[in-house]
Parts: sequence; structure tokens; C-alpha cells
Amino acid sequence: MDSIELRIEPGHERIRPYETAVIQLRAYGHVNNRRARLPEIGATFHLEQKDSGWISRPFRYAGPDEEPFSSQGKRPSPGRLAGVPAADSLPRDAFLYTAPGKTGKYTIEARTRDNRARVQIEVTPAAPSHRVAETTSFGPESQARDFYRDLAEHYAPLICQETWFDPKADFLARFDYDGDWRGDNNWDHLYQGSSQAYVYYAAMETPTHYFLVYNFFHPRSYSDRCGTPRACRENDNQGLILTIHKDGSKYGRLQVVETLADNNIYSYTADPQIREGAHRIDGQLKLWRDSSPIVFVQSGQHSVHGAAHPDHSRFSVERMDFTASTGVTYRYAGAAARPAHANDRGVSYELLPIAEHWWPRATTSVGLDSGAFDDYFRYAPFGHRPHAAADEIAGAFQGRKFGADPGRPFWSWHDTLTLTRRLLAIGQLGMDPAYAVFVNLRFPSGAPFSLSYTYNPYLEASGRRDAVTAVSRARSAEPEVGAATPVAQGDRPAPPRAERQLLSPPAEKPHYKLKEKHGQLEFHARVDGVAFLFIRGDQIEVEYAGGRPMDEIRYRFSQPLPAEELDEVKLEDVDGRGSVRLLEWPNSGNQYQAKIRIQDLKPGAAPYRFKLVWKR
Repeated sequence: MDSIELRIEPGHERIRPYETAVIQLRAYGHVNNRRARLPEIGATFHLEQKDSGWISRPFRYAGPDEEPFSSQGKRPSPGRLAGVPAADSLPRDAFLYTAPGKTGKYTIEARTRDNRARVQIEVTPAAPSHRVAETTSFGPESQARDFYRDLAEHYAPLICQETWFDPKADFLARFDYDGDWRGDNNWDHLYQGSSQAYVYYAAMETPTHYFLVYNFFHPRSYSDRCGTPRACRENDNQGLILTIHKDGSKYGRLQVVETLADNNIYSYTADPQIREGAHRIDGQLKLWRDSSPIVFVQSGQHSVHGAAHPDHSRFSVERMDFTASTGVTYRYAGAAARPAHANDRGVSYELLPIAEHWWPRATTSVGLDSGAFDDYFRYAPFGHRPHAAADEIAGAFQGRKFGADPGRPFWSWHDTLTLTRRLLAIGQLGMDPAYAVFVNLRFPSGAPFSLSYTYNPYLEASGRRDAVTAVSRARSAEPEVGAATPVAQGDRPAPPRAERQLLSPPAEKPHYKLKEKHGQLEFHARVDGVAFLFIRGDQIEVEYAGGRPMDEIRYRFSQPLPAEELDEVKLEDVDGRGSVRLLEWPNSGNQYQAKIRIQDLKPGAAPYRFKLVWKR
């Protein structure tokens, strides 16, 4: 390597205080006696002056770049977060500079072992603003207090939210931050939506313990390689679960904090007598002001860890600062404030009760109509535990970018280890936290630990507080569009309470291609209403939620749906005037069953066809 250069994102050579600019590093050397651009960099970045702004951790540059590398063709130009990735082989060669509040000219330096490069940015209020004006703002929340609000405020976490190259996507938000309850426009509305900070919470109680579930919602989970499967998604919701022993004091004693990091649970304890169970203990709790757990939230993917976790946290509890990038610290102060910039401190957040904001929309009657939720499922707990307070509940926020419905509310969270071992079912982690933590860890012998709830609005027959009311499907006043509850639509007769019916096998003898890696189901029928298909092996069960039973049914398997983990499952060649949705992949948690919903809300029957295809 002979030299390096720093290049400022075009049009950002002058920026306003607290605004940002992308800066790219390019490296050059001689290849075959000719000067060429090199993909290898290995540089560090520095600010020459004190208090001259902040630098994010590096990322793969995604702006216009037509200069070829020495060993490959031209670099892709996907556009920032446009959904087309930079190649994984390309270096993380850029960083986001956040300007300070003070005007001036500031120098940024890049260093390699043998080379240095500098670039200067002017910070001035006279520069054009690159921020998109927010069109939504929320006033103070209702003063009506739910019974567990004081407890939730007392233990409200200190949130150390790392930021990266799209800071607003890392800021805490509320689901309706853009002013509506549609989930499938949250990715697109990021910049005009409100950046006010909110944290959602849920509370449960047994005779011996309180349980608090804090949810951190982000409209985007993003990466510098969005084309890689599951690297990016619309709507992201992760968080933590607190186990609090009722020791006779006003707020009890915090024993355990479990954090969620992309379907994996990490456990932190304040009680040395608690031992590992199904899960190991990942560290000790670190508290702020003696009661608030300090947690680190990763930028981009938003995994949550204890702030002192040696392998996963990029935050120093001792210095109260981020170690590898910019970031915002959030604390509960009873108001929904906005971060001033990507490296702000002590930003106040407001608490929102899930039992009022999300749970009433979690059933098909409201969630489908509003566009907030999707992927409805029947909660099926392990261990002979109570079922959900509603027959079917939403498994995901409705989203379409980078795959359908990946973001999940807490009642659909799962932990890969305990799900694979069939210890905790999908949703059981958050819906039944007493049982879940009792499975995950071992509590001191002889210490009381009740598994019966005096209050849990999310489970059947588990107590209610008048100040917090969960709306179950059975009590909803709005028409239902979901499995297991009959619906009268126009002059269509509502069938009796839904029962699954096994479809008759095809008349012709099947000739299965059992050795093929690819398989498919071809399905044809006339549909008048809402039907759910449950596919396992080469059998199909149907459950009607409204309208008339299907007729003219024809189907054919090329092979039985395998009872194993699949690389790909999708719908193809879908045709019909309504909608056909794949709601569940076959997996070990649902006994390798695929679930499909056909929904036709217009009068009369209409033909539908689709192919369900899979790859092993």
C-alpha cells in the first residue's frame, strides 16, 4: 500500500451542528507496476481536535463508487440502505462523522501502518440541512395509572443504544411513530416519523415474584449487507425480562435479568445462589442508581445484552461510554424526548403499557384490519401450562421489507436452545415468565417460587387488574377474521365453531420423488371466506374462520413435506382475487407443519391456486 485517501460524501463538505456526513477511505498501491486501488485497508480513524465530533464504527460504503479494485470489477453502487448489498468481500471502508454543536473546521485523520490521510469538514449553521423534517409528534400520555406502573418505573432500565451509519434507525421508537398503525410502511417512514423515545412494558405477578418485560421497538433492523438473508428486516422488537422476588419491601428485590438477542437468551443475576439450569449464567447485573439494569443494545440488529458482558457489549460501565462507535444513552424520566444527535446522553424515554397499546390489537379482529400485526398462531405451551387468553394471537408485526413479518412482540419471542430441546414453546418465554425462568435457571432450594399467577392478562384464568384490561377475541366487539371463531360476512352463513377437517387424499395414487432436494404441493380450490390450511407430511387439514366450506378441491404432492429443517419454503404461482399467505414455516416448534391462510372477503366463491415449494 502506497497511499490512502479520505473522501467526503458529495454535498456534505459543510454540515450543520449535530448533523452527519459519510466519509470513505480508499487505499492505493502498485500491482503489476501500475497504480491500482486495493481492497485491503486496516486503518483507524481519529479526530485531531478535542470535542470535534464523533465517529461511528466502520461500515461498507454504499454510495456512488465506480472506481475498480485491482483484483475485481467495479464496486456495486446500491445506494444507502436501498436493499442491494455491497459484496461481503469488500472492506468496511467508511464511517459516519457526527458534527459537534460548536461551529468550526474539523480535521479527521485515517492511519495505517505506513500512511496517513486527512480531510476537513466545516460545521456551520449556514450549511444546508440534510435532515428530513419529522411530520409526527406525540404529546403527553394519559395520566391514568395502571397498577404496576410504579414498579415498571422503579426498575426501568438504563439503555445504552449504540448507533451506526443510520442513527435514526437505532433510536428507540413507538410502533405508531409515523402516525398510523400499519406495520408495512414503517421502514419507508423512518425519516419523517417521530424520534421520540418510548419503551413498552408488560407486568405479571405470582404470590412470590413480579415479572417485568421491557420491549425496545425499532422500525428498522439494518446492516451494510441487507441482501444477505435475515440481515435486515422491517420492524424489530427485542428487550429484557426481569424476575423480582417479593421480599416484603415496596419494590421487591431484583434477582434475574434475561435479555433477548436474535432468538437467544442471555441471563444475568444479582443473587449468587442462583445457578445455571437449561441456560448458563452470562454475568452479574450492573445497576444504575441501585435499581435500573444497565443494558447494551447493538446498533443495526438491536440485540440486547448486559452492558458489562465481555463478549457482546461495546459499552464501558466504568467510563459510561461506548467503546467502538457512537451511541445514545436513554433513561426513564417520564417524557418522550428526542436525541439531539447520534452520540447524545441521558435522553428521557416514556413508558407505554403493552396491555393497552398492543395486546388489544393482538387478535385477528383488530390486528388484521389495522395492518399492525400478522402471522397469527395458537399458543401451545410445553409443560402443561396455561394457554393464551385469546384463541389466536399475532405472531409478528406486519412487515414486508426483506421478508414478511420478522419482527415479533414479546408474546411471540422464543429462545433457540429451549425451543429446540422442547422446553419452552414459541411465546412461552414472555407469556409465562415464571415458568420460563424456572426452566432456564436453578433457584435456591427451599426458597419459595410459585408458578401460579395472581395477575397475567396474557394467559387464560390468570387474574386481572381493573386498571389494565386485555381484550381477548371472545370479548371483542369487532368482527373476527381468524381461525377458530365463526364470522358472519354479509349473507354468508357462519359455520359452527371451527374444527379441523382432514381433506380426502387425491384419487390417483401418488408417485413421490423422495430423493429430490426440492418438493412442492400444488393446490386448487374455490374459496368463499377465510380458510386456514395445516400441512404436515402429505396430509392437509382445513379450518374455516368464516364463509362456506371450500369446494372443487384438487391437490398433489411431489413428495411429503419433510419433517426436518428446510433451507427454503415459499409460495409460488399464487392466483386468486383475495390473499394467500404463508403464516408458518414447518419447524420443530410446530411439529414441521406449514400453515397457509386463504382469505376471500368478497361475496361469492372464487377460484384460487398456489404452489407451496420447499428446498432441503
